[in-house]
Amino acid sequence: MKAMVLQSGELRIDHVPDPTPQSGQVIVKSLCCCICASDLHMVHHAERLAAWSKEHGGPFDFDPHEDIVLGHEFCGEIVEIGSNISNSLSIGDRVVSQPIVFSDSGFAVLGYSNEYPGGFGEYMALSESLILPVPDEIASETAALMEPLSVGIQYARISNVQDGEAPIVIGCGAIGLAVIAAFKEKGIGPIVAADLSPFRRQMAIQMGADIVVDPEEENPIDVWARGVALGTRCVIVECVGATGVLGEILITAPWSSRIIVAGQNLEDDIFFTASAHTKGLNVQFGGSPIASDYSNALSAISKGKIDVSVWQTGHVDLEGAVAAIADSTDTERHTRIAVHPHGVRQFGYVVQCLL
Repeated sequence: MKAMVLQSGELRIDHVPDPTPQSGQVIVKSLCCCICASDLHMVHHAERLAAWSKEHGGPFDFDPHEDIVLGHEFCGEIVEIGSNISNSLSIGDRVVSQPIVFSDSGFAVLGYSNEYPGGFGEYMALSESLILPVPDEIASETAALMEPLSVGIQYARISNVQDGEAPIVIGCGAIGLAVIAAFKEKGIGPIVAADLSPFRRQMAIQMGADIVVDPEEENPIDVWARGVALGTRCVIVECVGATGVLGEILITAPWSSRIIVAGQNLEDDIFFTASAHTKGLNVQFGGSPIASDYSNALSAISKGKIDVSVWQTGHVDLEGAVAAIADSTDTERHTRIAVHPHGVRQFGYVVQCLL
């Protein structure tokens, strides 16, 4: 099959072996897979991520110098069913899944494996136990956004904003937007959102932010303080993942703030921890969504509670996928670019129509 392949930090379009189903697995045709910042992290930091995981018990088991098919935000169509599969799945069903596959030897994280290809290949193996069926009324490229929405739902859940608290979301990429949408759906507010990009700030408003701020023009903490009642406790969700951002938050956060770190930074960073000690800050790093976060995300999309379709700002086929990885960093044009491994035209788009 054809796929976008990462090897030793270089991306290429190539042929790789087709996956075959083990017990409890199905093979799906990848209808759509969206480009995530984590894919960019893999391009630039796969070697470090693999070394850390191997040395310190992380979940990733891959050789960065061998072929890796990236892609973990996907929607697929079942084309082959393995053994020990229930009667609830049929050929032709559209499905989404947590980006994990179980096998006789353990598990693999899709997009972080030499053995199991991710969604930027034409076909994937998925585990029945993690599959969620996609309702007919939901477009495949919208269903693929279940995964980033589930991450935002996770961070809204662990933020656990209570009465007398109000949130700030720092960074309005897809995860920040998902956090905002999840807060809004829960009736939490006022929601302050900060981002350097006018395009992303406008997206934040569409997702439910009450106040948006350009951090180059004004400190988001000051804006937040003007919008809440005296004595309100601050809950900050950091969704940038860039060097220096968390350190700045530790310095500027109000006393007794809770800080949820959603942004993943694979560079070394330095913090002035005395500020956190002095103000009694509580910092929690993210982790991964649980099963209910995924099902709640798909439910929110299918019931129209959260509209993520506006995140789709580009569509390419496999031949355009490598260029789209670079284009995805343009924060004034893109939230998510969808890669269609079997061709864009079957979905009614012109190839690269929005790039």
